[in-house]
Amino acid sequence: MTRSCSALGCTARDTGRSRERGISFHQFPADAAQRRQWIRAVNRVDPRSHRAWRPGPGAILCSRHFAEGDFERYGLRRKLRRGAVPSQVRHSGVIAEPYTSHQKHAGWSCSRGHAVALYSAVYLCYVSLI
Repeated sequence: MTRSCSALGCTARDTGRSRERGISFHQFPADAAQRRQWIRAVNRVDPRSHRAWRPGPGAILCSRHFAEGDFERYGLRRKLRRGAVPSQVRHSGVIAEPYTSHQKHAGWSCSRGHAVALYSAVYLCYVSLI
């Protein structure tokens, strides 16, 4: 079965063709602290429970969600650096926008008019669920 990138809106699938195009795929880390950082960076919410999404054992992210500096090169191959956290995760074309503490009020909107919701003690643009 072909696996797909877990980032919302990403259409990358783990196929030979995508790998030929230079897209690599990376499983969520086993280390609990780093795994939490990846989950926060992906910023997905379970649509049923409205709680943070939990990746399954086969969940992956594609290389498009990491900065080029997150990789080490070994000849023609490249490897994700230890401790790398996805920083290029987009939600419906909008990068999640963190809010400062003085903006923590229900009903506020982000600069693009999307609803704001509490996620991991930070208010983020909630466009991914609209």
